[in-house]
Amino acid sequence: MVYLARYEREVNNGHRSAIKRILEGDASPSSLMVLCVSSFHKKCEPKIGTSPVASNGAESSNAAKVELTDGWYSVDALLDELLSEHLVAGKLFVGQKLRIWGAGLCGSVGPVSPLEASGSVSLLLNVNGTYRAHWADRLGFCKGVGAPLAFRCIKSNGGPVPWTLVGLTRIYPVLYKERRTIIVEGIVSEFQRGNKGPNIFNDSDSEEGAKILKILETAAEPEVIMAEMSPEQLTSFATYQAKLEATRQSDIEKLIEKALEDAGLRERDVTPFMRVRVVGLTGKDYHGKDRSTEGIITIWNPTEKQQCELVEGKAYAIAGLVPVNSDFNTLYLQAKGSTTRWQPLSSLAVEHFKPFFCPRKAVLLSNLGEVSLSSEFDIAAYVVHVGEVYTDSHQKKQWVFVTDGSVPELQLQESSQSLLAINFSSRYMDDDSFLPINYNLVGSTVGFCNLIKRAKDQINHLWLAEATENSTYFLSFDVPQCSHLKSAAASAQRWAKISTVIIDKLKEKVLVITDFGSKPMKRLGVSATYSAYQHFNPLKCLPVFLH
Repeated sequence: MVYLARYEREVNNGHRSAIKRILEGDASPSSLMVLCVSSFHKKCEPKIGTSPVASNGAESSNAAKVELTDGWYSVDALLDELLSEHLVAGKLFVGQKLRIWGAGLCGSVGPVSPLEASGSVSLLLNVNGTYRAHWADRLGFCKGVGAPLAFRCIKSNGGPVPWTLVGLTRIYPVLYKERRTIIVEGIVSEFQRGNKGPNIFNDSDSEEGAKILKILETAAEPEVIMAEMSPEQLTSFATYQAKLEATRQSDIEKLIEKALEDAGLRERDVTPFMRVRVVGLTGKDYHGKDRSTEGIITIWNPTEKQQCELVEGKAYAIAGLVPVNSDFNTLYLQAKGSTTRWQPLSSLAVEHFKPFFCPRKAVLLSNLGEVSLSSEFDIAAYVVHVGEVYTDSHQKKQWVFVTDGSVPELQLQESSQSLLAINFSSRYMDDDSFLPINYNLVGSTVGFCNLIKRAKDQINHLWLAEATENSTYFLSFDVPQCSHLKSAAASAQRWAKISTVIIDKLKEKVLVITDFGSKPMKRLGVSATYSAYQHFNPLKCLPVFLH
């Protein structure tokens, strides 16, 4: 009677179970469903083309296989590495129901009957989409959507994330990536490690600069030796270094040109992308350890709607994220603009979570010490000096010196807070997107966003900052992206109009720092620290020595 009732329901009435619909190609394996663990298989090595794939594309060597059932049919399931560890630890057991979302299917070349799929077709389960289900939950496909995965619970190697809640804290500008970028970066990396390219340093080189370089490479305290050099010796050393750098640059350009030609990438193939910084939402009733996990999401081919409607400070429900890496408390994820859904949370829903957003504000040089190292900050400042573009480690770089008048006049001579040196750089030498800062900006008030604070140069009494590819600068403060800098910019501009004498003194200070060719090295504190020379020698187009 049981078989007759089942035949009547399945064949005559067309009621098929979840596993049957998936194997026959009429339902997606990524749909939300509840299945039960019916048995375990012995640990097996994954087969080519059927093994679980980690988020970074690597096959897992610790995969385990279980059998799942929907009450009618069964199917094998390959577990990712983290789920396999749960299995070994006894957290998965026969009879346990699992709520599965975002699973994959492997080993199938087309629709197949559940009775013919034994051992050849498997579901692919990942820890980010597999959760415990209540013992009384009904097996099969679920109606509606499941609960979102807490952002702090996302595993970087745990596969796609079906749904999570985040607060959007920063939006960075749209950038463009070429297919050849990967090849160029690989060539540069290999070259810097010394795996490619000729050895251009000759032990028998009779040039004085070569002899000095050899001495410095073997010296225990090269900065002491440099401090005792004559101006003529320093000039010889700098000239020889420029020669080495020119040779290196020529070699790497030839390698890049050949690699691009071999790959058939002479024509440009550009893909737009944008990055956003997010933070996991924490419920007001959560009393555990307050650990907010930050994330950087790269959106490939963002839609116009995403570019226009994503807003800093709003909370979103996101579906379709793929984690790729993690670093301390930062999780890196990727998304495709056309397939990733960003659903804004209502104001009523946001009230259930703790505040997560700190609005952008203008940072003054007088309180830059309150900003943590490697943190982002925005500033509106008067441009004192724009340095020349130079090449260092196969990158184009440029220094820009600014001030904002927030430091009292009496402290300008002694204080390390009167100037900020910002380093702009390209990712690699062959970077057409690198646009040098125009020298005409000297004397203008400029707004800089998303700068990274670096360690202070104690010798030259300077704050240091780095402008990354996520950084931007503005000459007008009426656009929404930099409206928070408008007041600080007006204050800096008013100060500059009545402080020409102070600005001239700051320009002299910058010229002393950058003029390595005509000023003694000891005036720059090289005898006290080697780092100052490393930071600012390039401003006169002298390569940093000992790469």
